[in-house]
Amino acid sequence: MCDAARDHEHGRFLMSEQAQPVVGSEPGRREIVAAAQRAPSNAGFFSSAKRMTLPLGPASDPDGVRGYPIDFRVKAQSAPWPPAGFSSPSDDYVNVAQYGLGCYERWLADEGEAWLQAALDVGQFLVASQEPDGSWLMRQPFRHTMPLKAPWRCGMAQGEGASLLVRLYLESGQETFAETARRALAPLSRPSDQGGTCAWLDGAPWPEEYPTSPASFVLNGAIFAWWGMRDVGVGLGDRDASDAFELGVDTLAANLHRFDTGWWTLYGLYPHPIPMVASSFYHVLHITQLEAMHKLAPRQELESVRERWIGYLDSAPLRWRAFAAKVLFRLIVPRNRLLGERLPWIRS
Repeated sequence: MCDAARDHEHGRFLMSEQAQPVVGSEPGRREIVAAAQRAPSNAGFFSSAKRMTLPLGPASDPDGVRGYPIDFRVKAQSAPWPPAGFSSPSDDYVNVAQYGLGCYERWLADEGEAWLQAALDVGQFLVASQEPDGSWLMRQPFRHTMPLKAPWRCGMAQGEGASLLVRLYLESGQETFAETARRALAPLSRPSDQGGTCAWLDGAPWPEEYPTSPASFVLNGAIFAWWGMRDVGVGLGDRDASDAFELGVDTLAANLHRFDTGWWTLYGLYPHPIPMVASSFYHVLHITQLEAMHKLAPRQELESVRERWIGYLDSAPLRWRAFAAKVLFRLIVPRNRLLGERLPWIRS
């Protein structure tokens, strides 16, 4: 059992770097992780790749639905469900879905049937807790960085939940998993101001991890949401979901420049007083997500941008510049909820 750490971008539980396996033998993977772990950090100040990285999923299938594109085994350190640390699962369905996907990945890696049973138990929890409109409601307000009042819907949770449920349906044949996965996509196409998680970027739909007003356009969360569309499309033969995924990949490829500062990546596009530069953890995750997406839906733009972002990571001066920018951001947009609510330039 590894030590738990909290992801300071989101307040979610992650696992320490010491427990994180570097999975995969693809060229450059270890070099990327090594560069990330050279990045400066203050683990108590913002999330850092020194504490954790999320590698490519070792069993991802570009032609079907098997392993998940990102390896979440580090998020599943014990079975059965619910594990220690999940005192209130309904507060954060992202954590729930990622735990389930990690359990499923461990089962695929022949670590034992207990992991599949834990994943199935998570699936039953998601079925039982889904709202009639397909949502999983986040019942705690988000009082800093992305201001949201409870309850709210998270596009990332909707997509990851759908991805898990499709896999469980394919393994078990339980139709309720398939039905719940299909319903989970409905909020992704409903506008944020109408109880959904969809914003519009240059006329194209963008699934919002945080359905804020104005829109936040978080990069990693949108990619996880699009993968949920892809899994429903491929795994359940849903043409509308497949079309939505392909549109999403095109939207991603056409807008990657918005997240590129010329020396690092942005976490999202919410209009904070200064741009929200990604922490080293999220910069590495962006790189890995583009690699995974390119395997699922090849686009030359994804590969060329990924290579450029690796170049930023390889540069010690740029890593320090990103660290300084992140420190400045957190001084202006603090994580402390009481302080954040009192600063006049933070929107509420």
